[in-house]
Amino acid sequence: MLRLFLAGILSASLFASCVSPEKLRKENVYFNEGLDTLKLSQYQLVEPIIQKGDLLQISISSRSSSSNQLFSQNYSAVASADGAGGGTGASGGGGGTGNNYLVDIVSGDIKLPLLGVIHADSMTKTALEKEIIQRASAYLKEDPIVNIRYQNFRVTFLGEVATPGSKLFESERVSFLQALGDVGGVAKGADLKNILIIREQNGKRTMQTVDLTRGDFLNSPNYYLHQNDVVYVRPTTRLLKSTDQSTQKTYQFVSMGIIVLNFIITFFTAIK
Repeated sequence: MLRLFLAGILSASLFASCVSPEKLRKENVYFNEGLDTLKLSQYQLVEPIIQKGDLLQISISSRSSSSNQLFSQNYSAVASADGAGGGTGASGGGGGTGNNYLVDIVSGDIKLPLLGVIHADSMTKTALEKEIIQRASAYLKEDPIVNIRYQNFRVTFLGEVATPGSKLFESERVSFLQALGDVGGVAKGADLKNILIIREQNGKRTMQTVDLTRGDFLNSPNYYLHQNDVVYVRPTTRLLKSTDQSTQKTYQFVSMGIIVLNFIITFFTAIK
């Protein structure tokens, strides 16, 4: 009876550590539920908002080479005088190398040579381009051509990913899956159903949860990441238990004790 009792304890402990294949599939396979292919083409891309601390590359030009030359000379002279790091490049044929301008961390303004101060914080890139075009029109004979690009679109991944850390992207159109792929994907034992996105926008910090096992995430507003997003991939409870050294050692000692005790009982039973 004692042997059966001990064997039962050992079997129960082994079964307790097992997980059904169906449960593992639901926890570890991307988009295994709620995937509606008919809705995949109906997503709406929301343009990111410029925030304090963003670094913007701005280029201004026009189709008139004479206007470009005059504009470029004045722009460079003013930029050198106030230490803006060089004027926005302008060249004939709508080219333009552009220069980088930091959105002030306190005021949210950018200071552009000739064009003055623009409050860029909370504007979209499209709105800022229109504002610059309106101001530059006073200096260029033909309609100005303005291009703006983010230079420090950064996303940080922490937790159960292959290579935690920050990644810089040249485009502001960065999907969650693209960024996750750039850090090597999730690590073994990551909780796909409970991924945290920490986001700061307009002076407010929000926290949102992502479930990568659900197909409807592809239509979620969180599918595209924002500037300075922090993504934390939590470990599963199972991983936490398996990495808990004290629990693991206790389980090993109990298992070994049961095996040794079972051997002793078997030995003494055999010699009677």
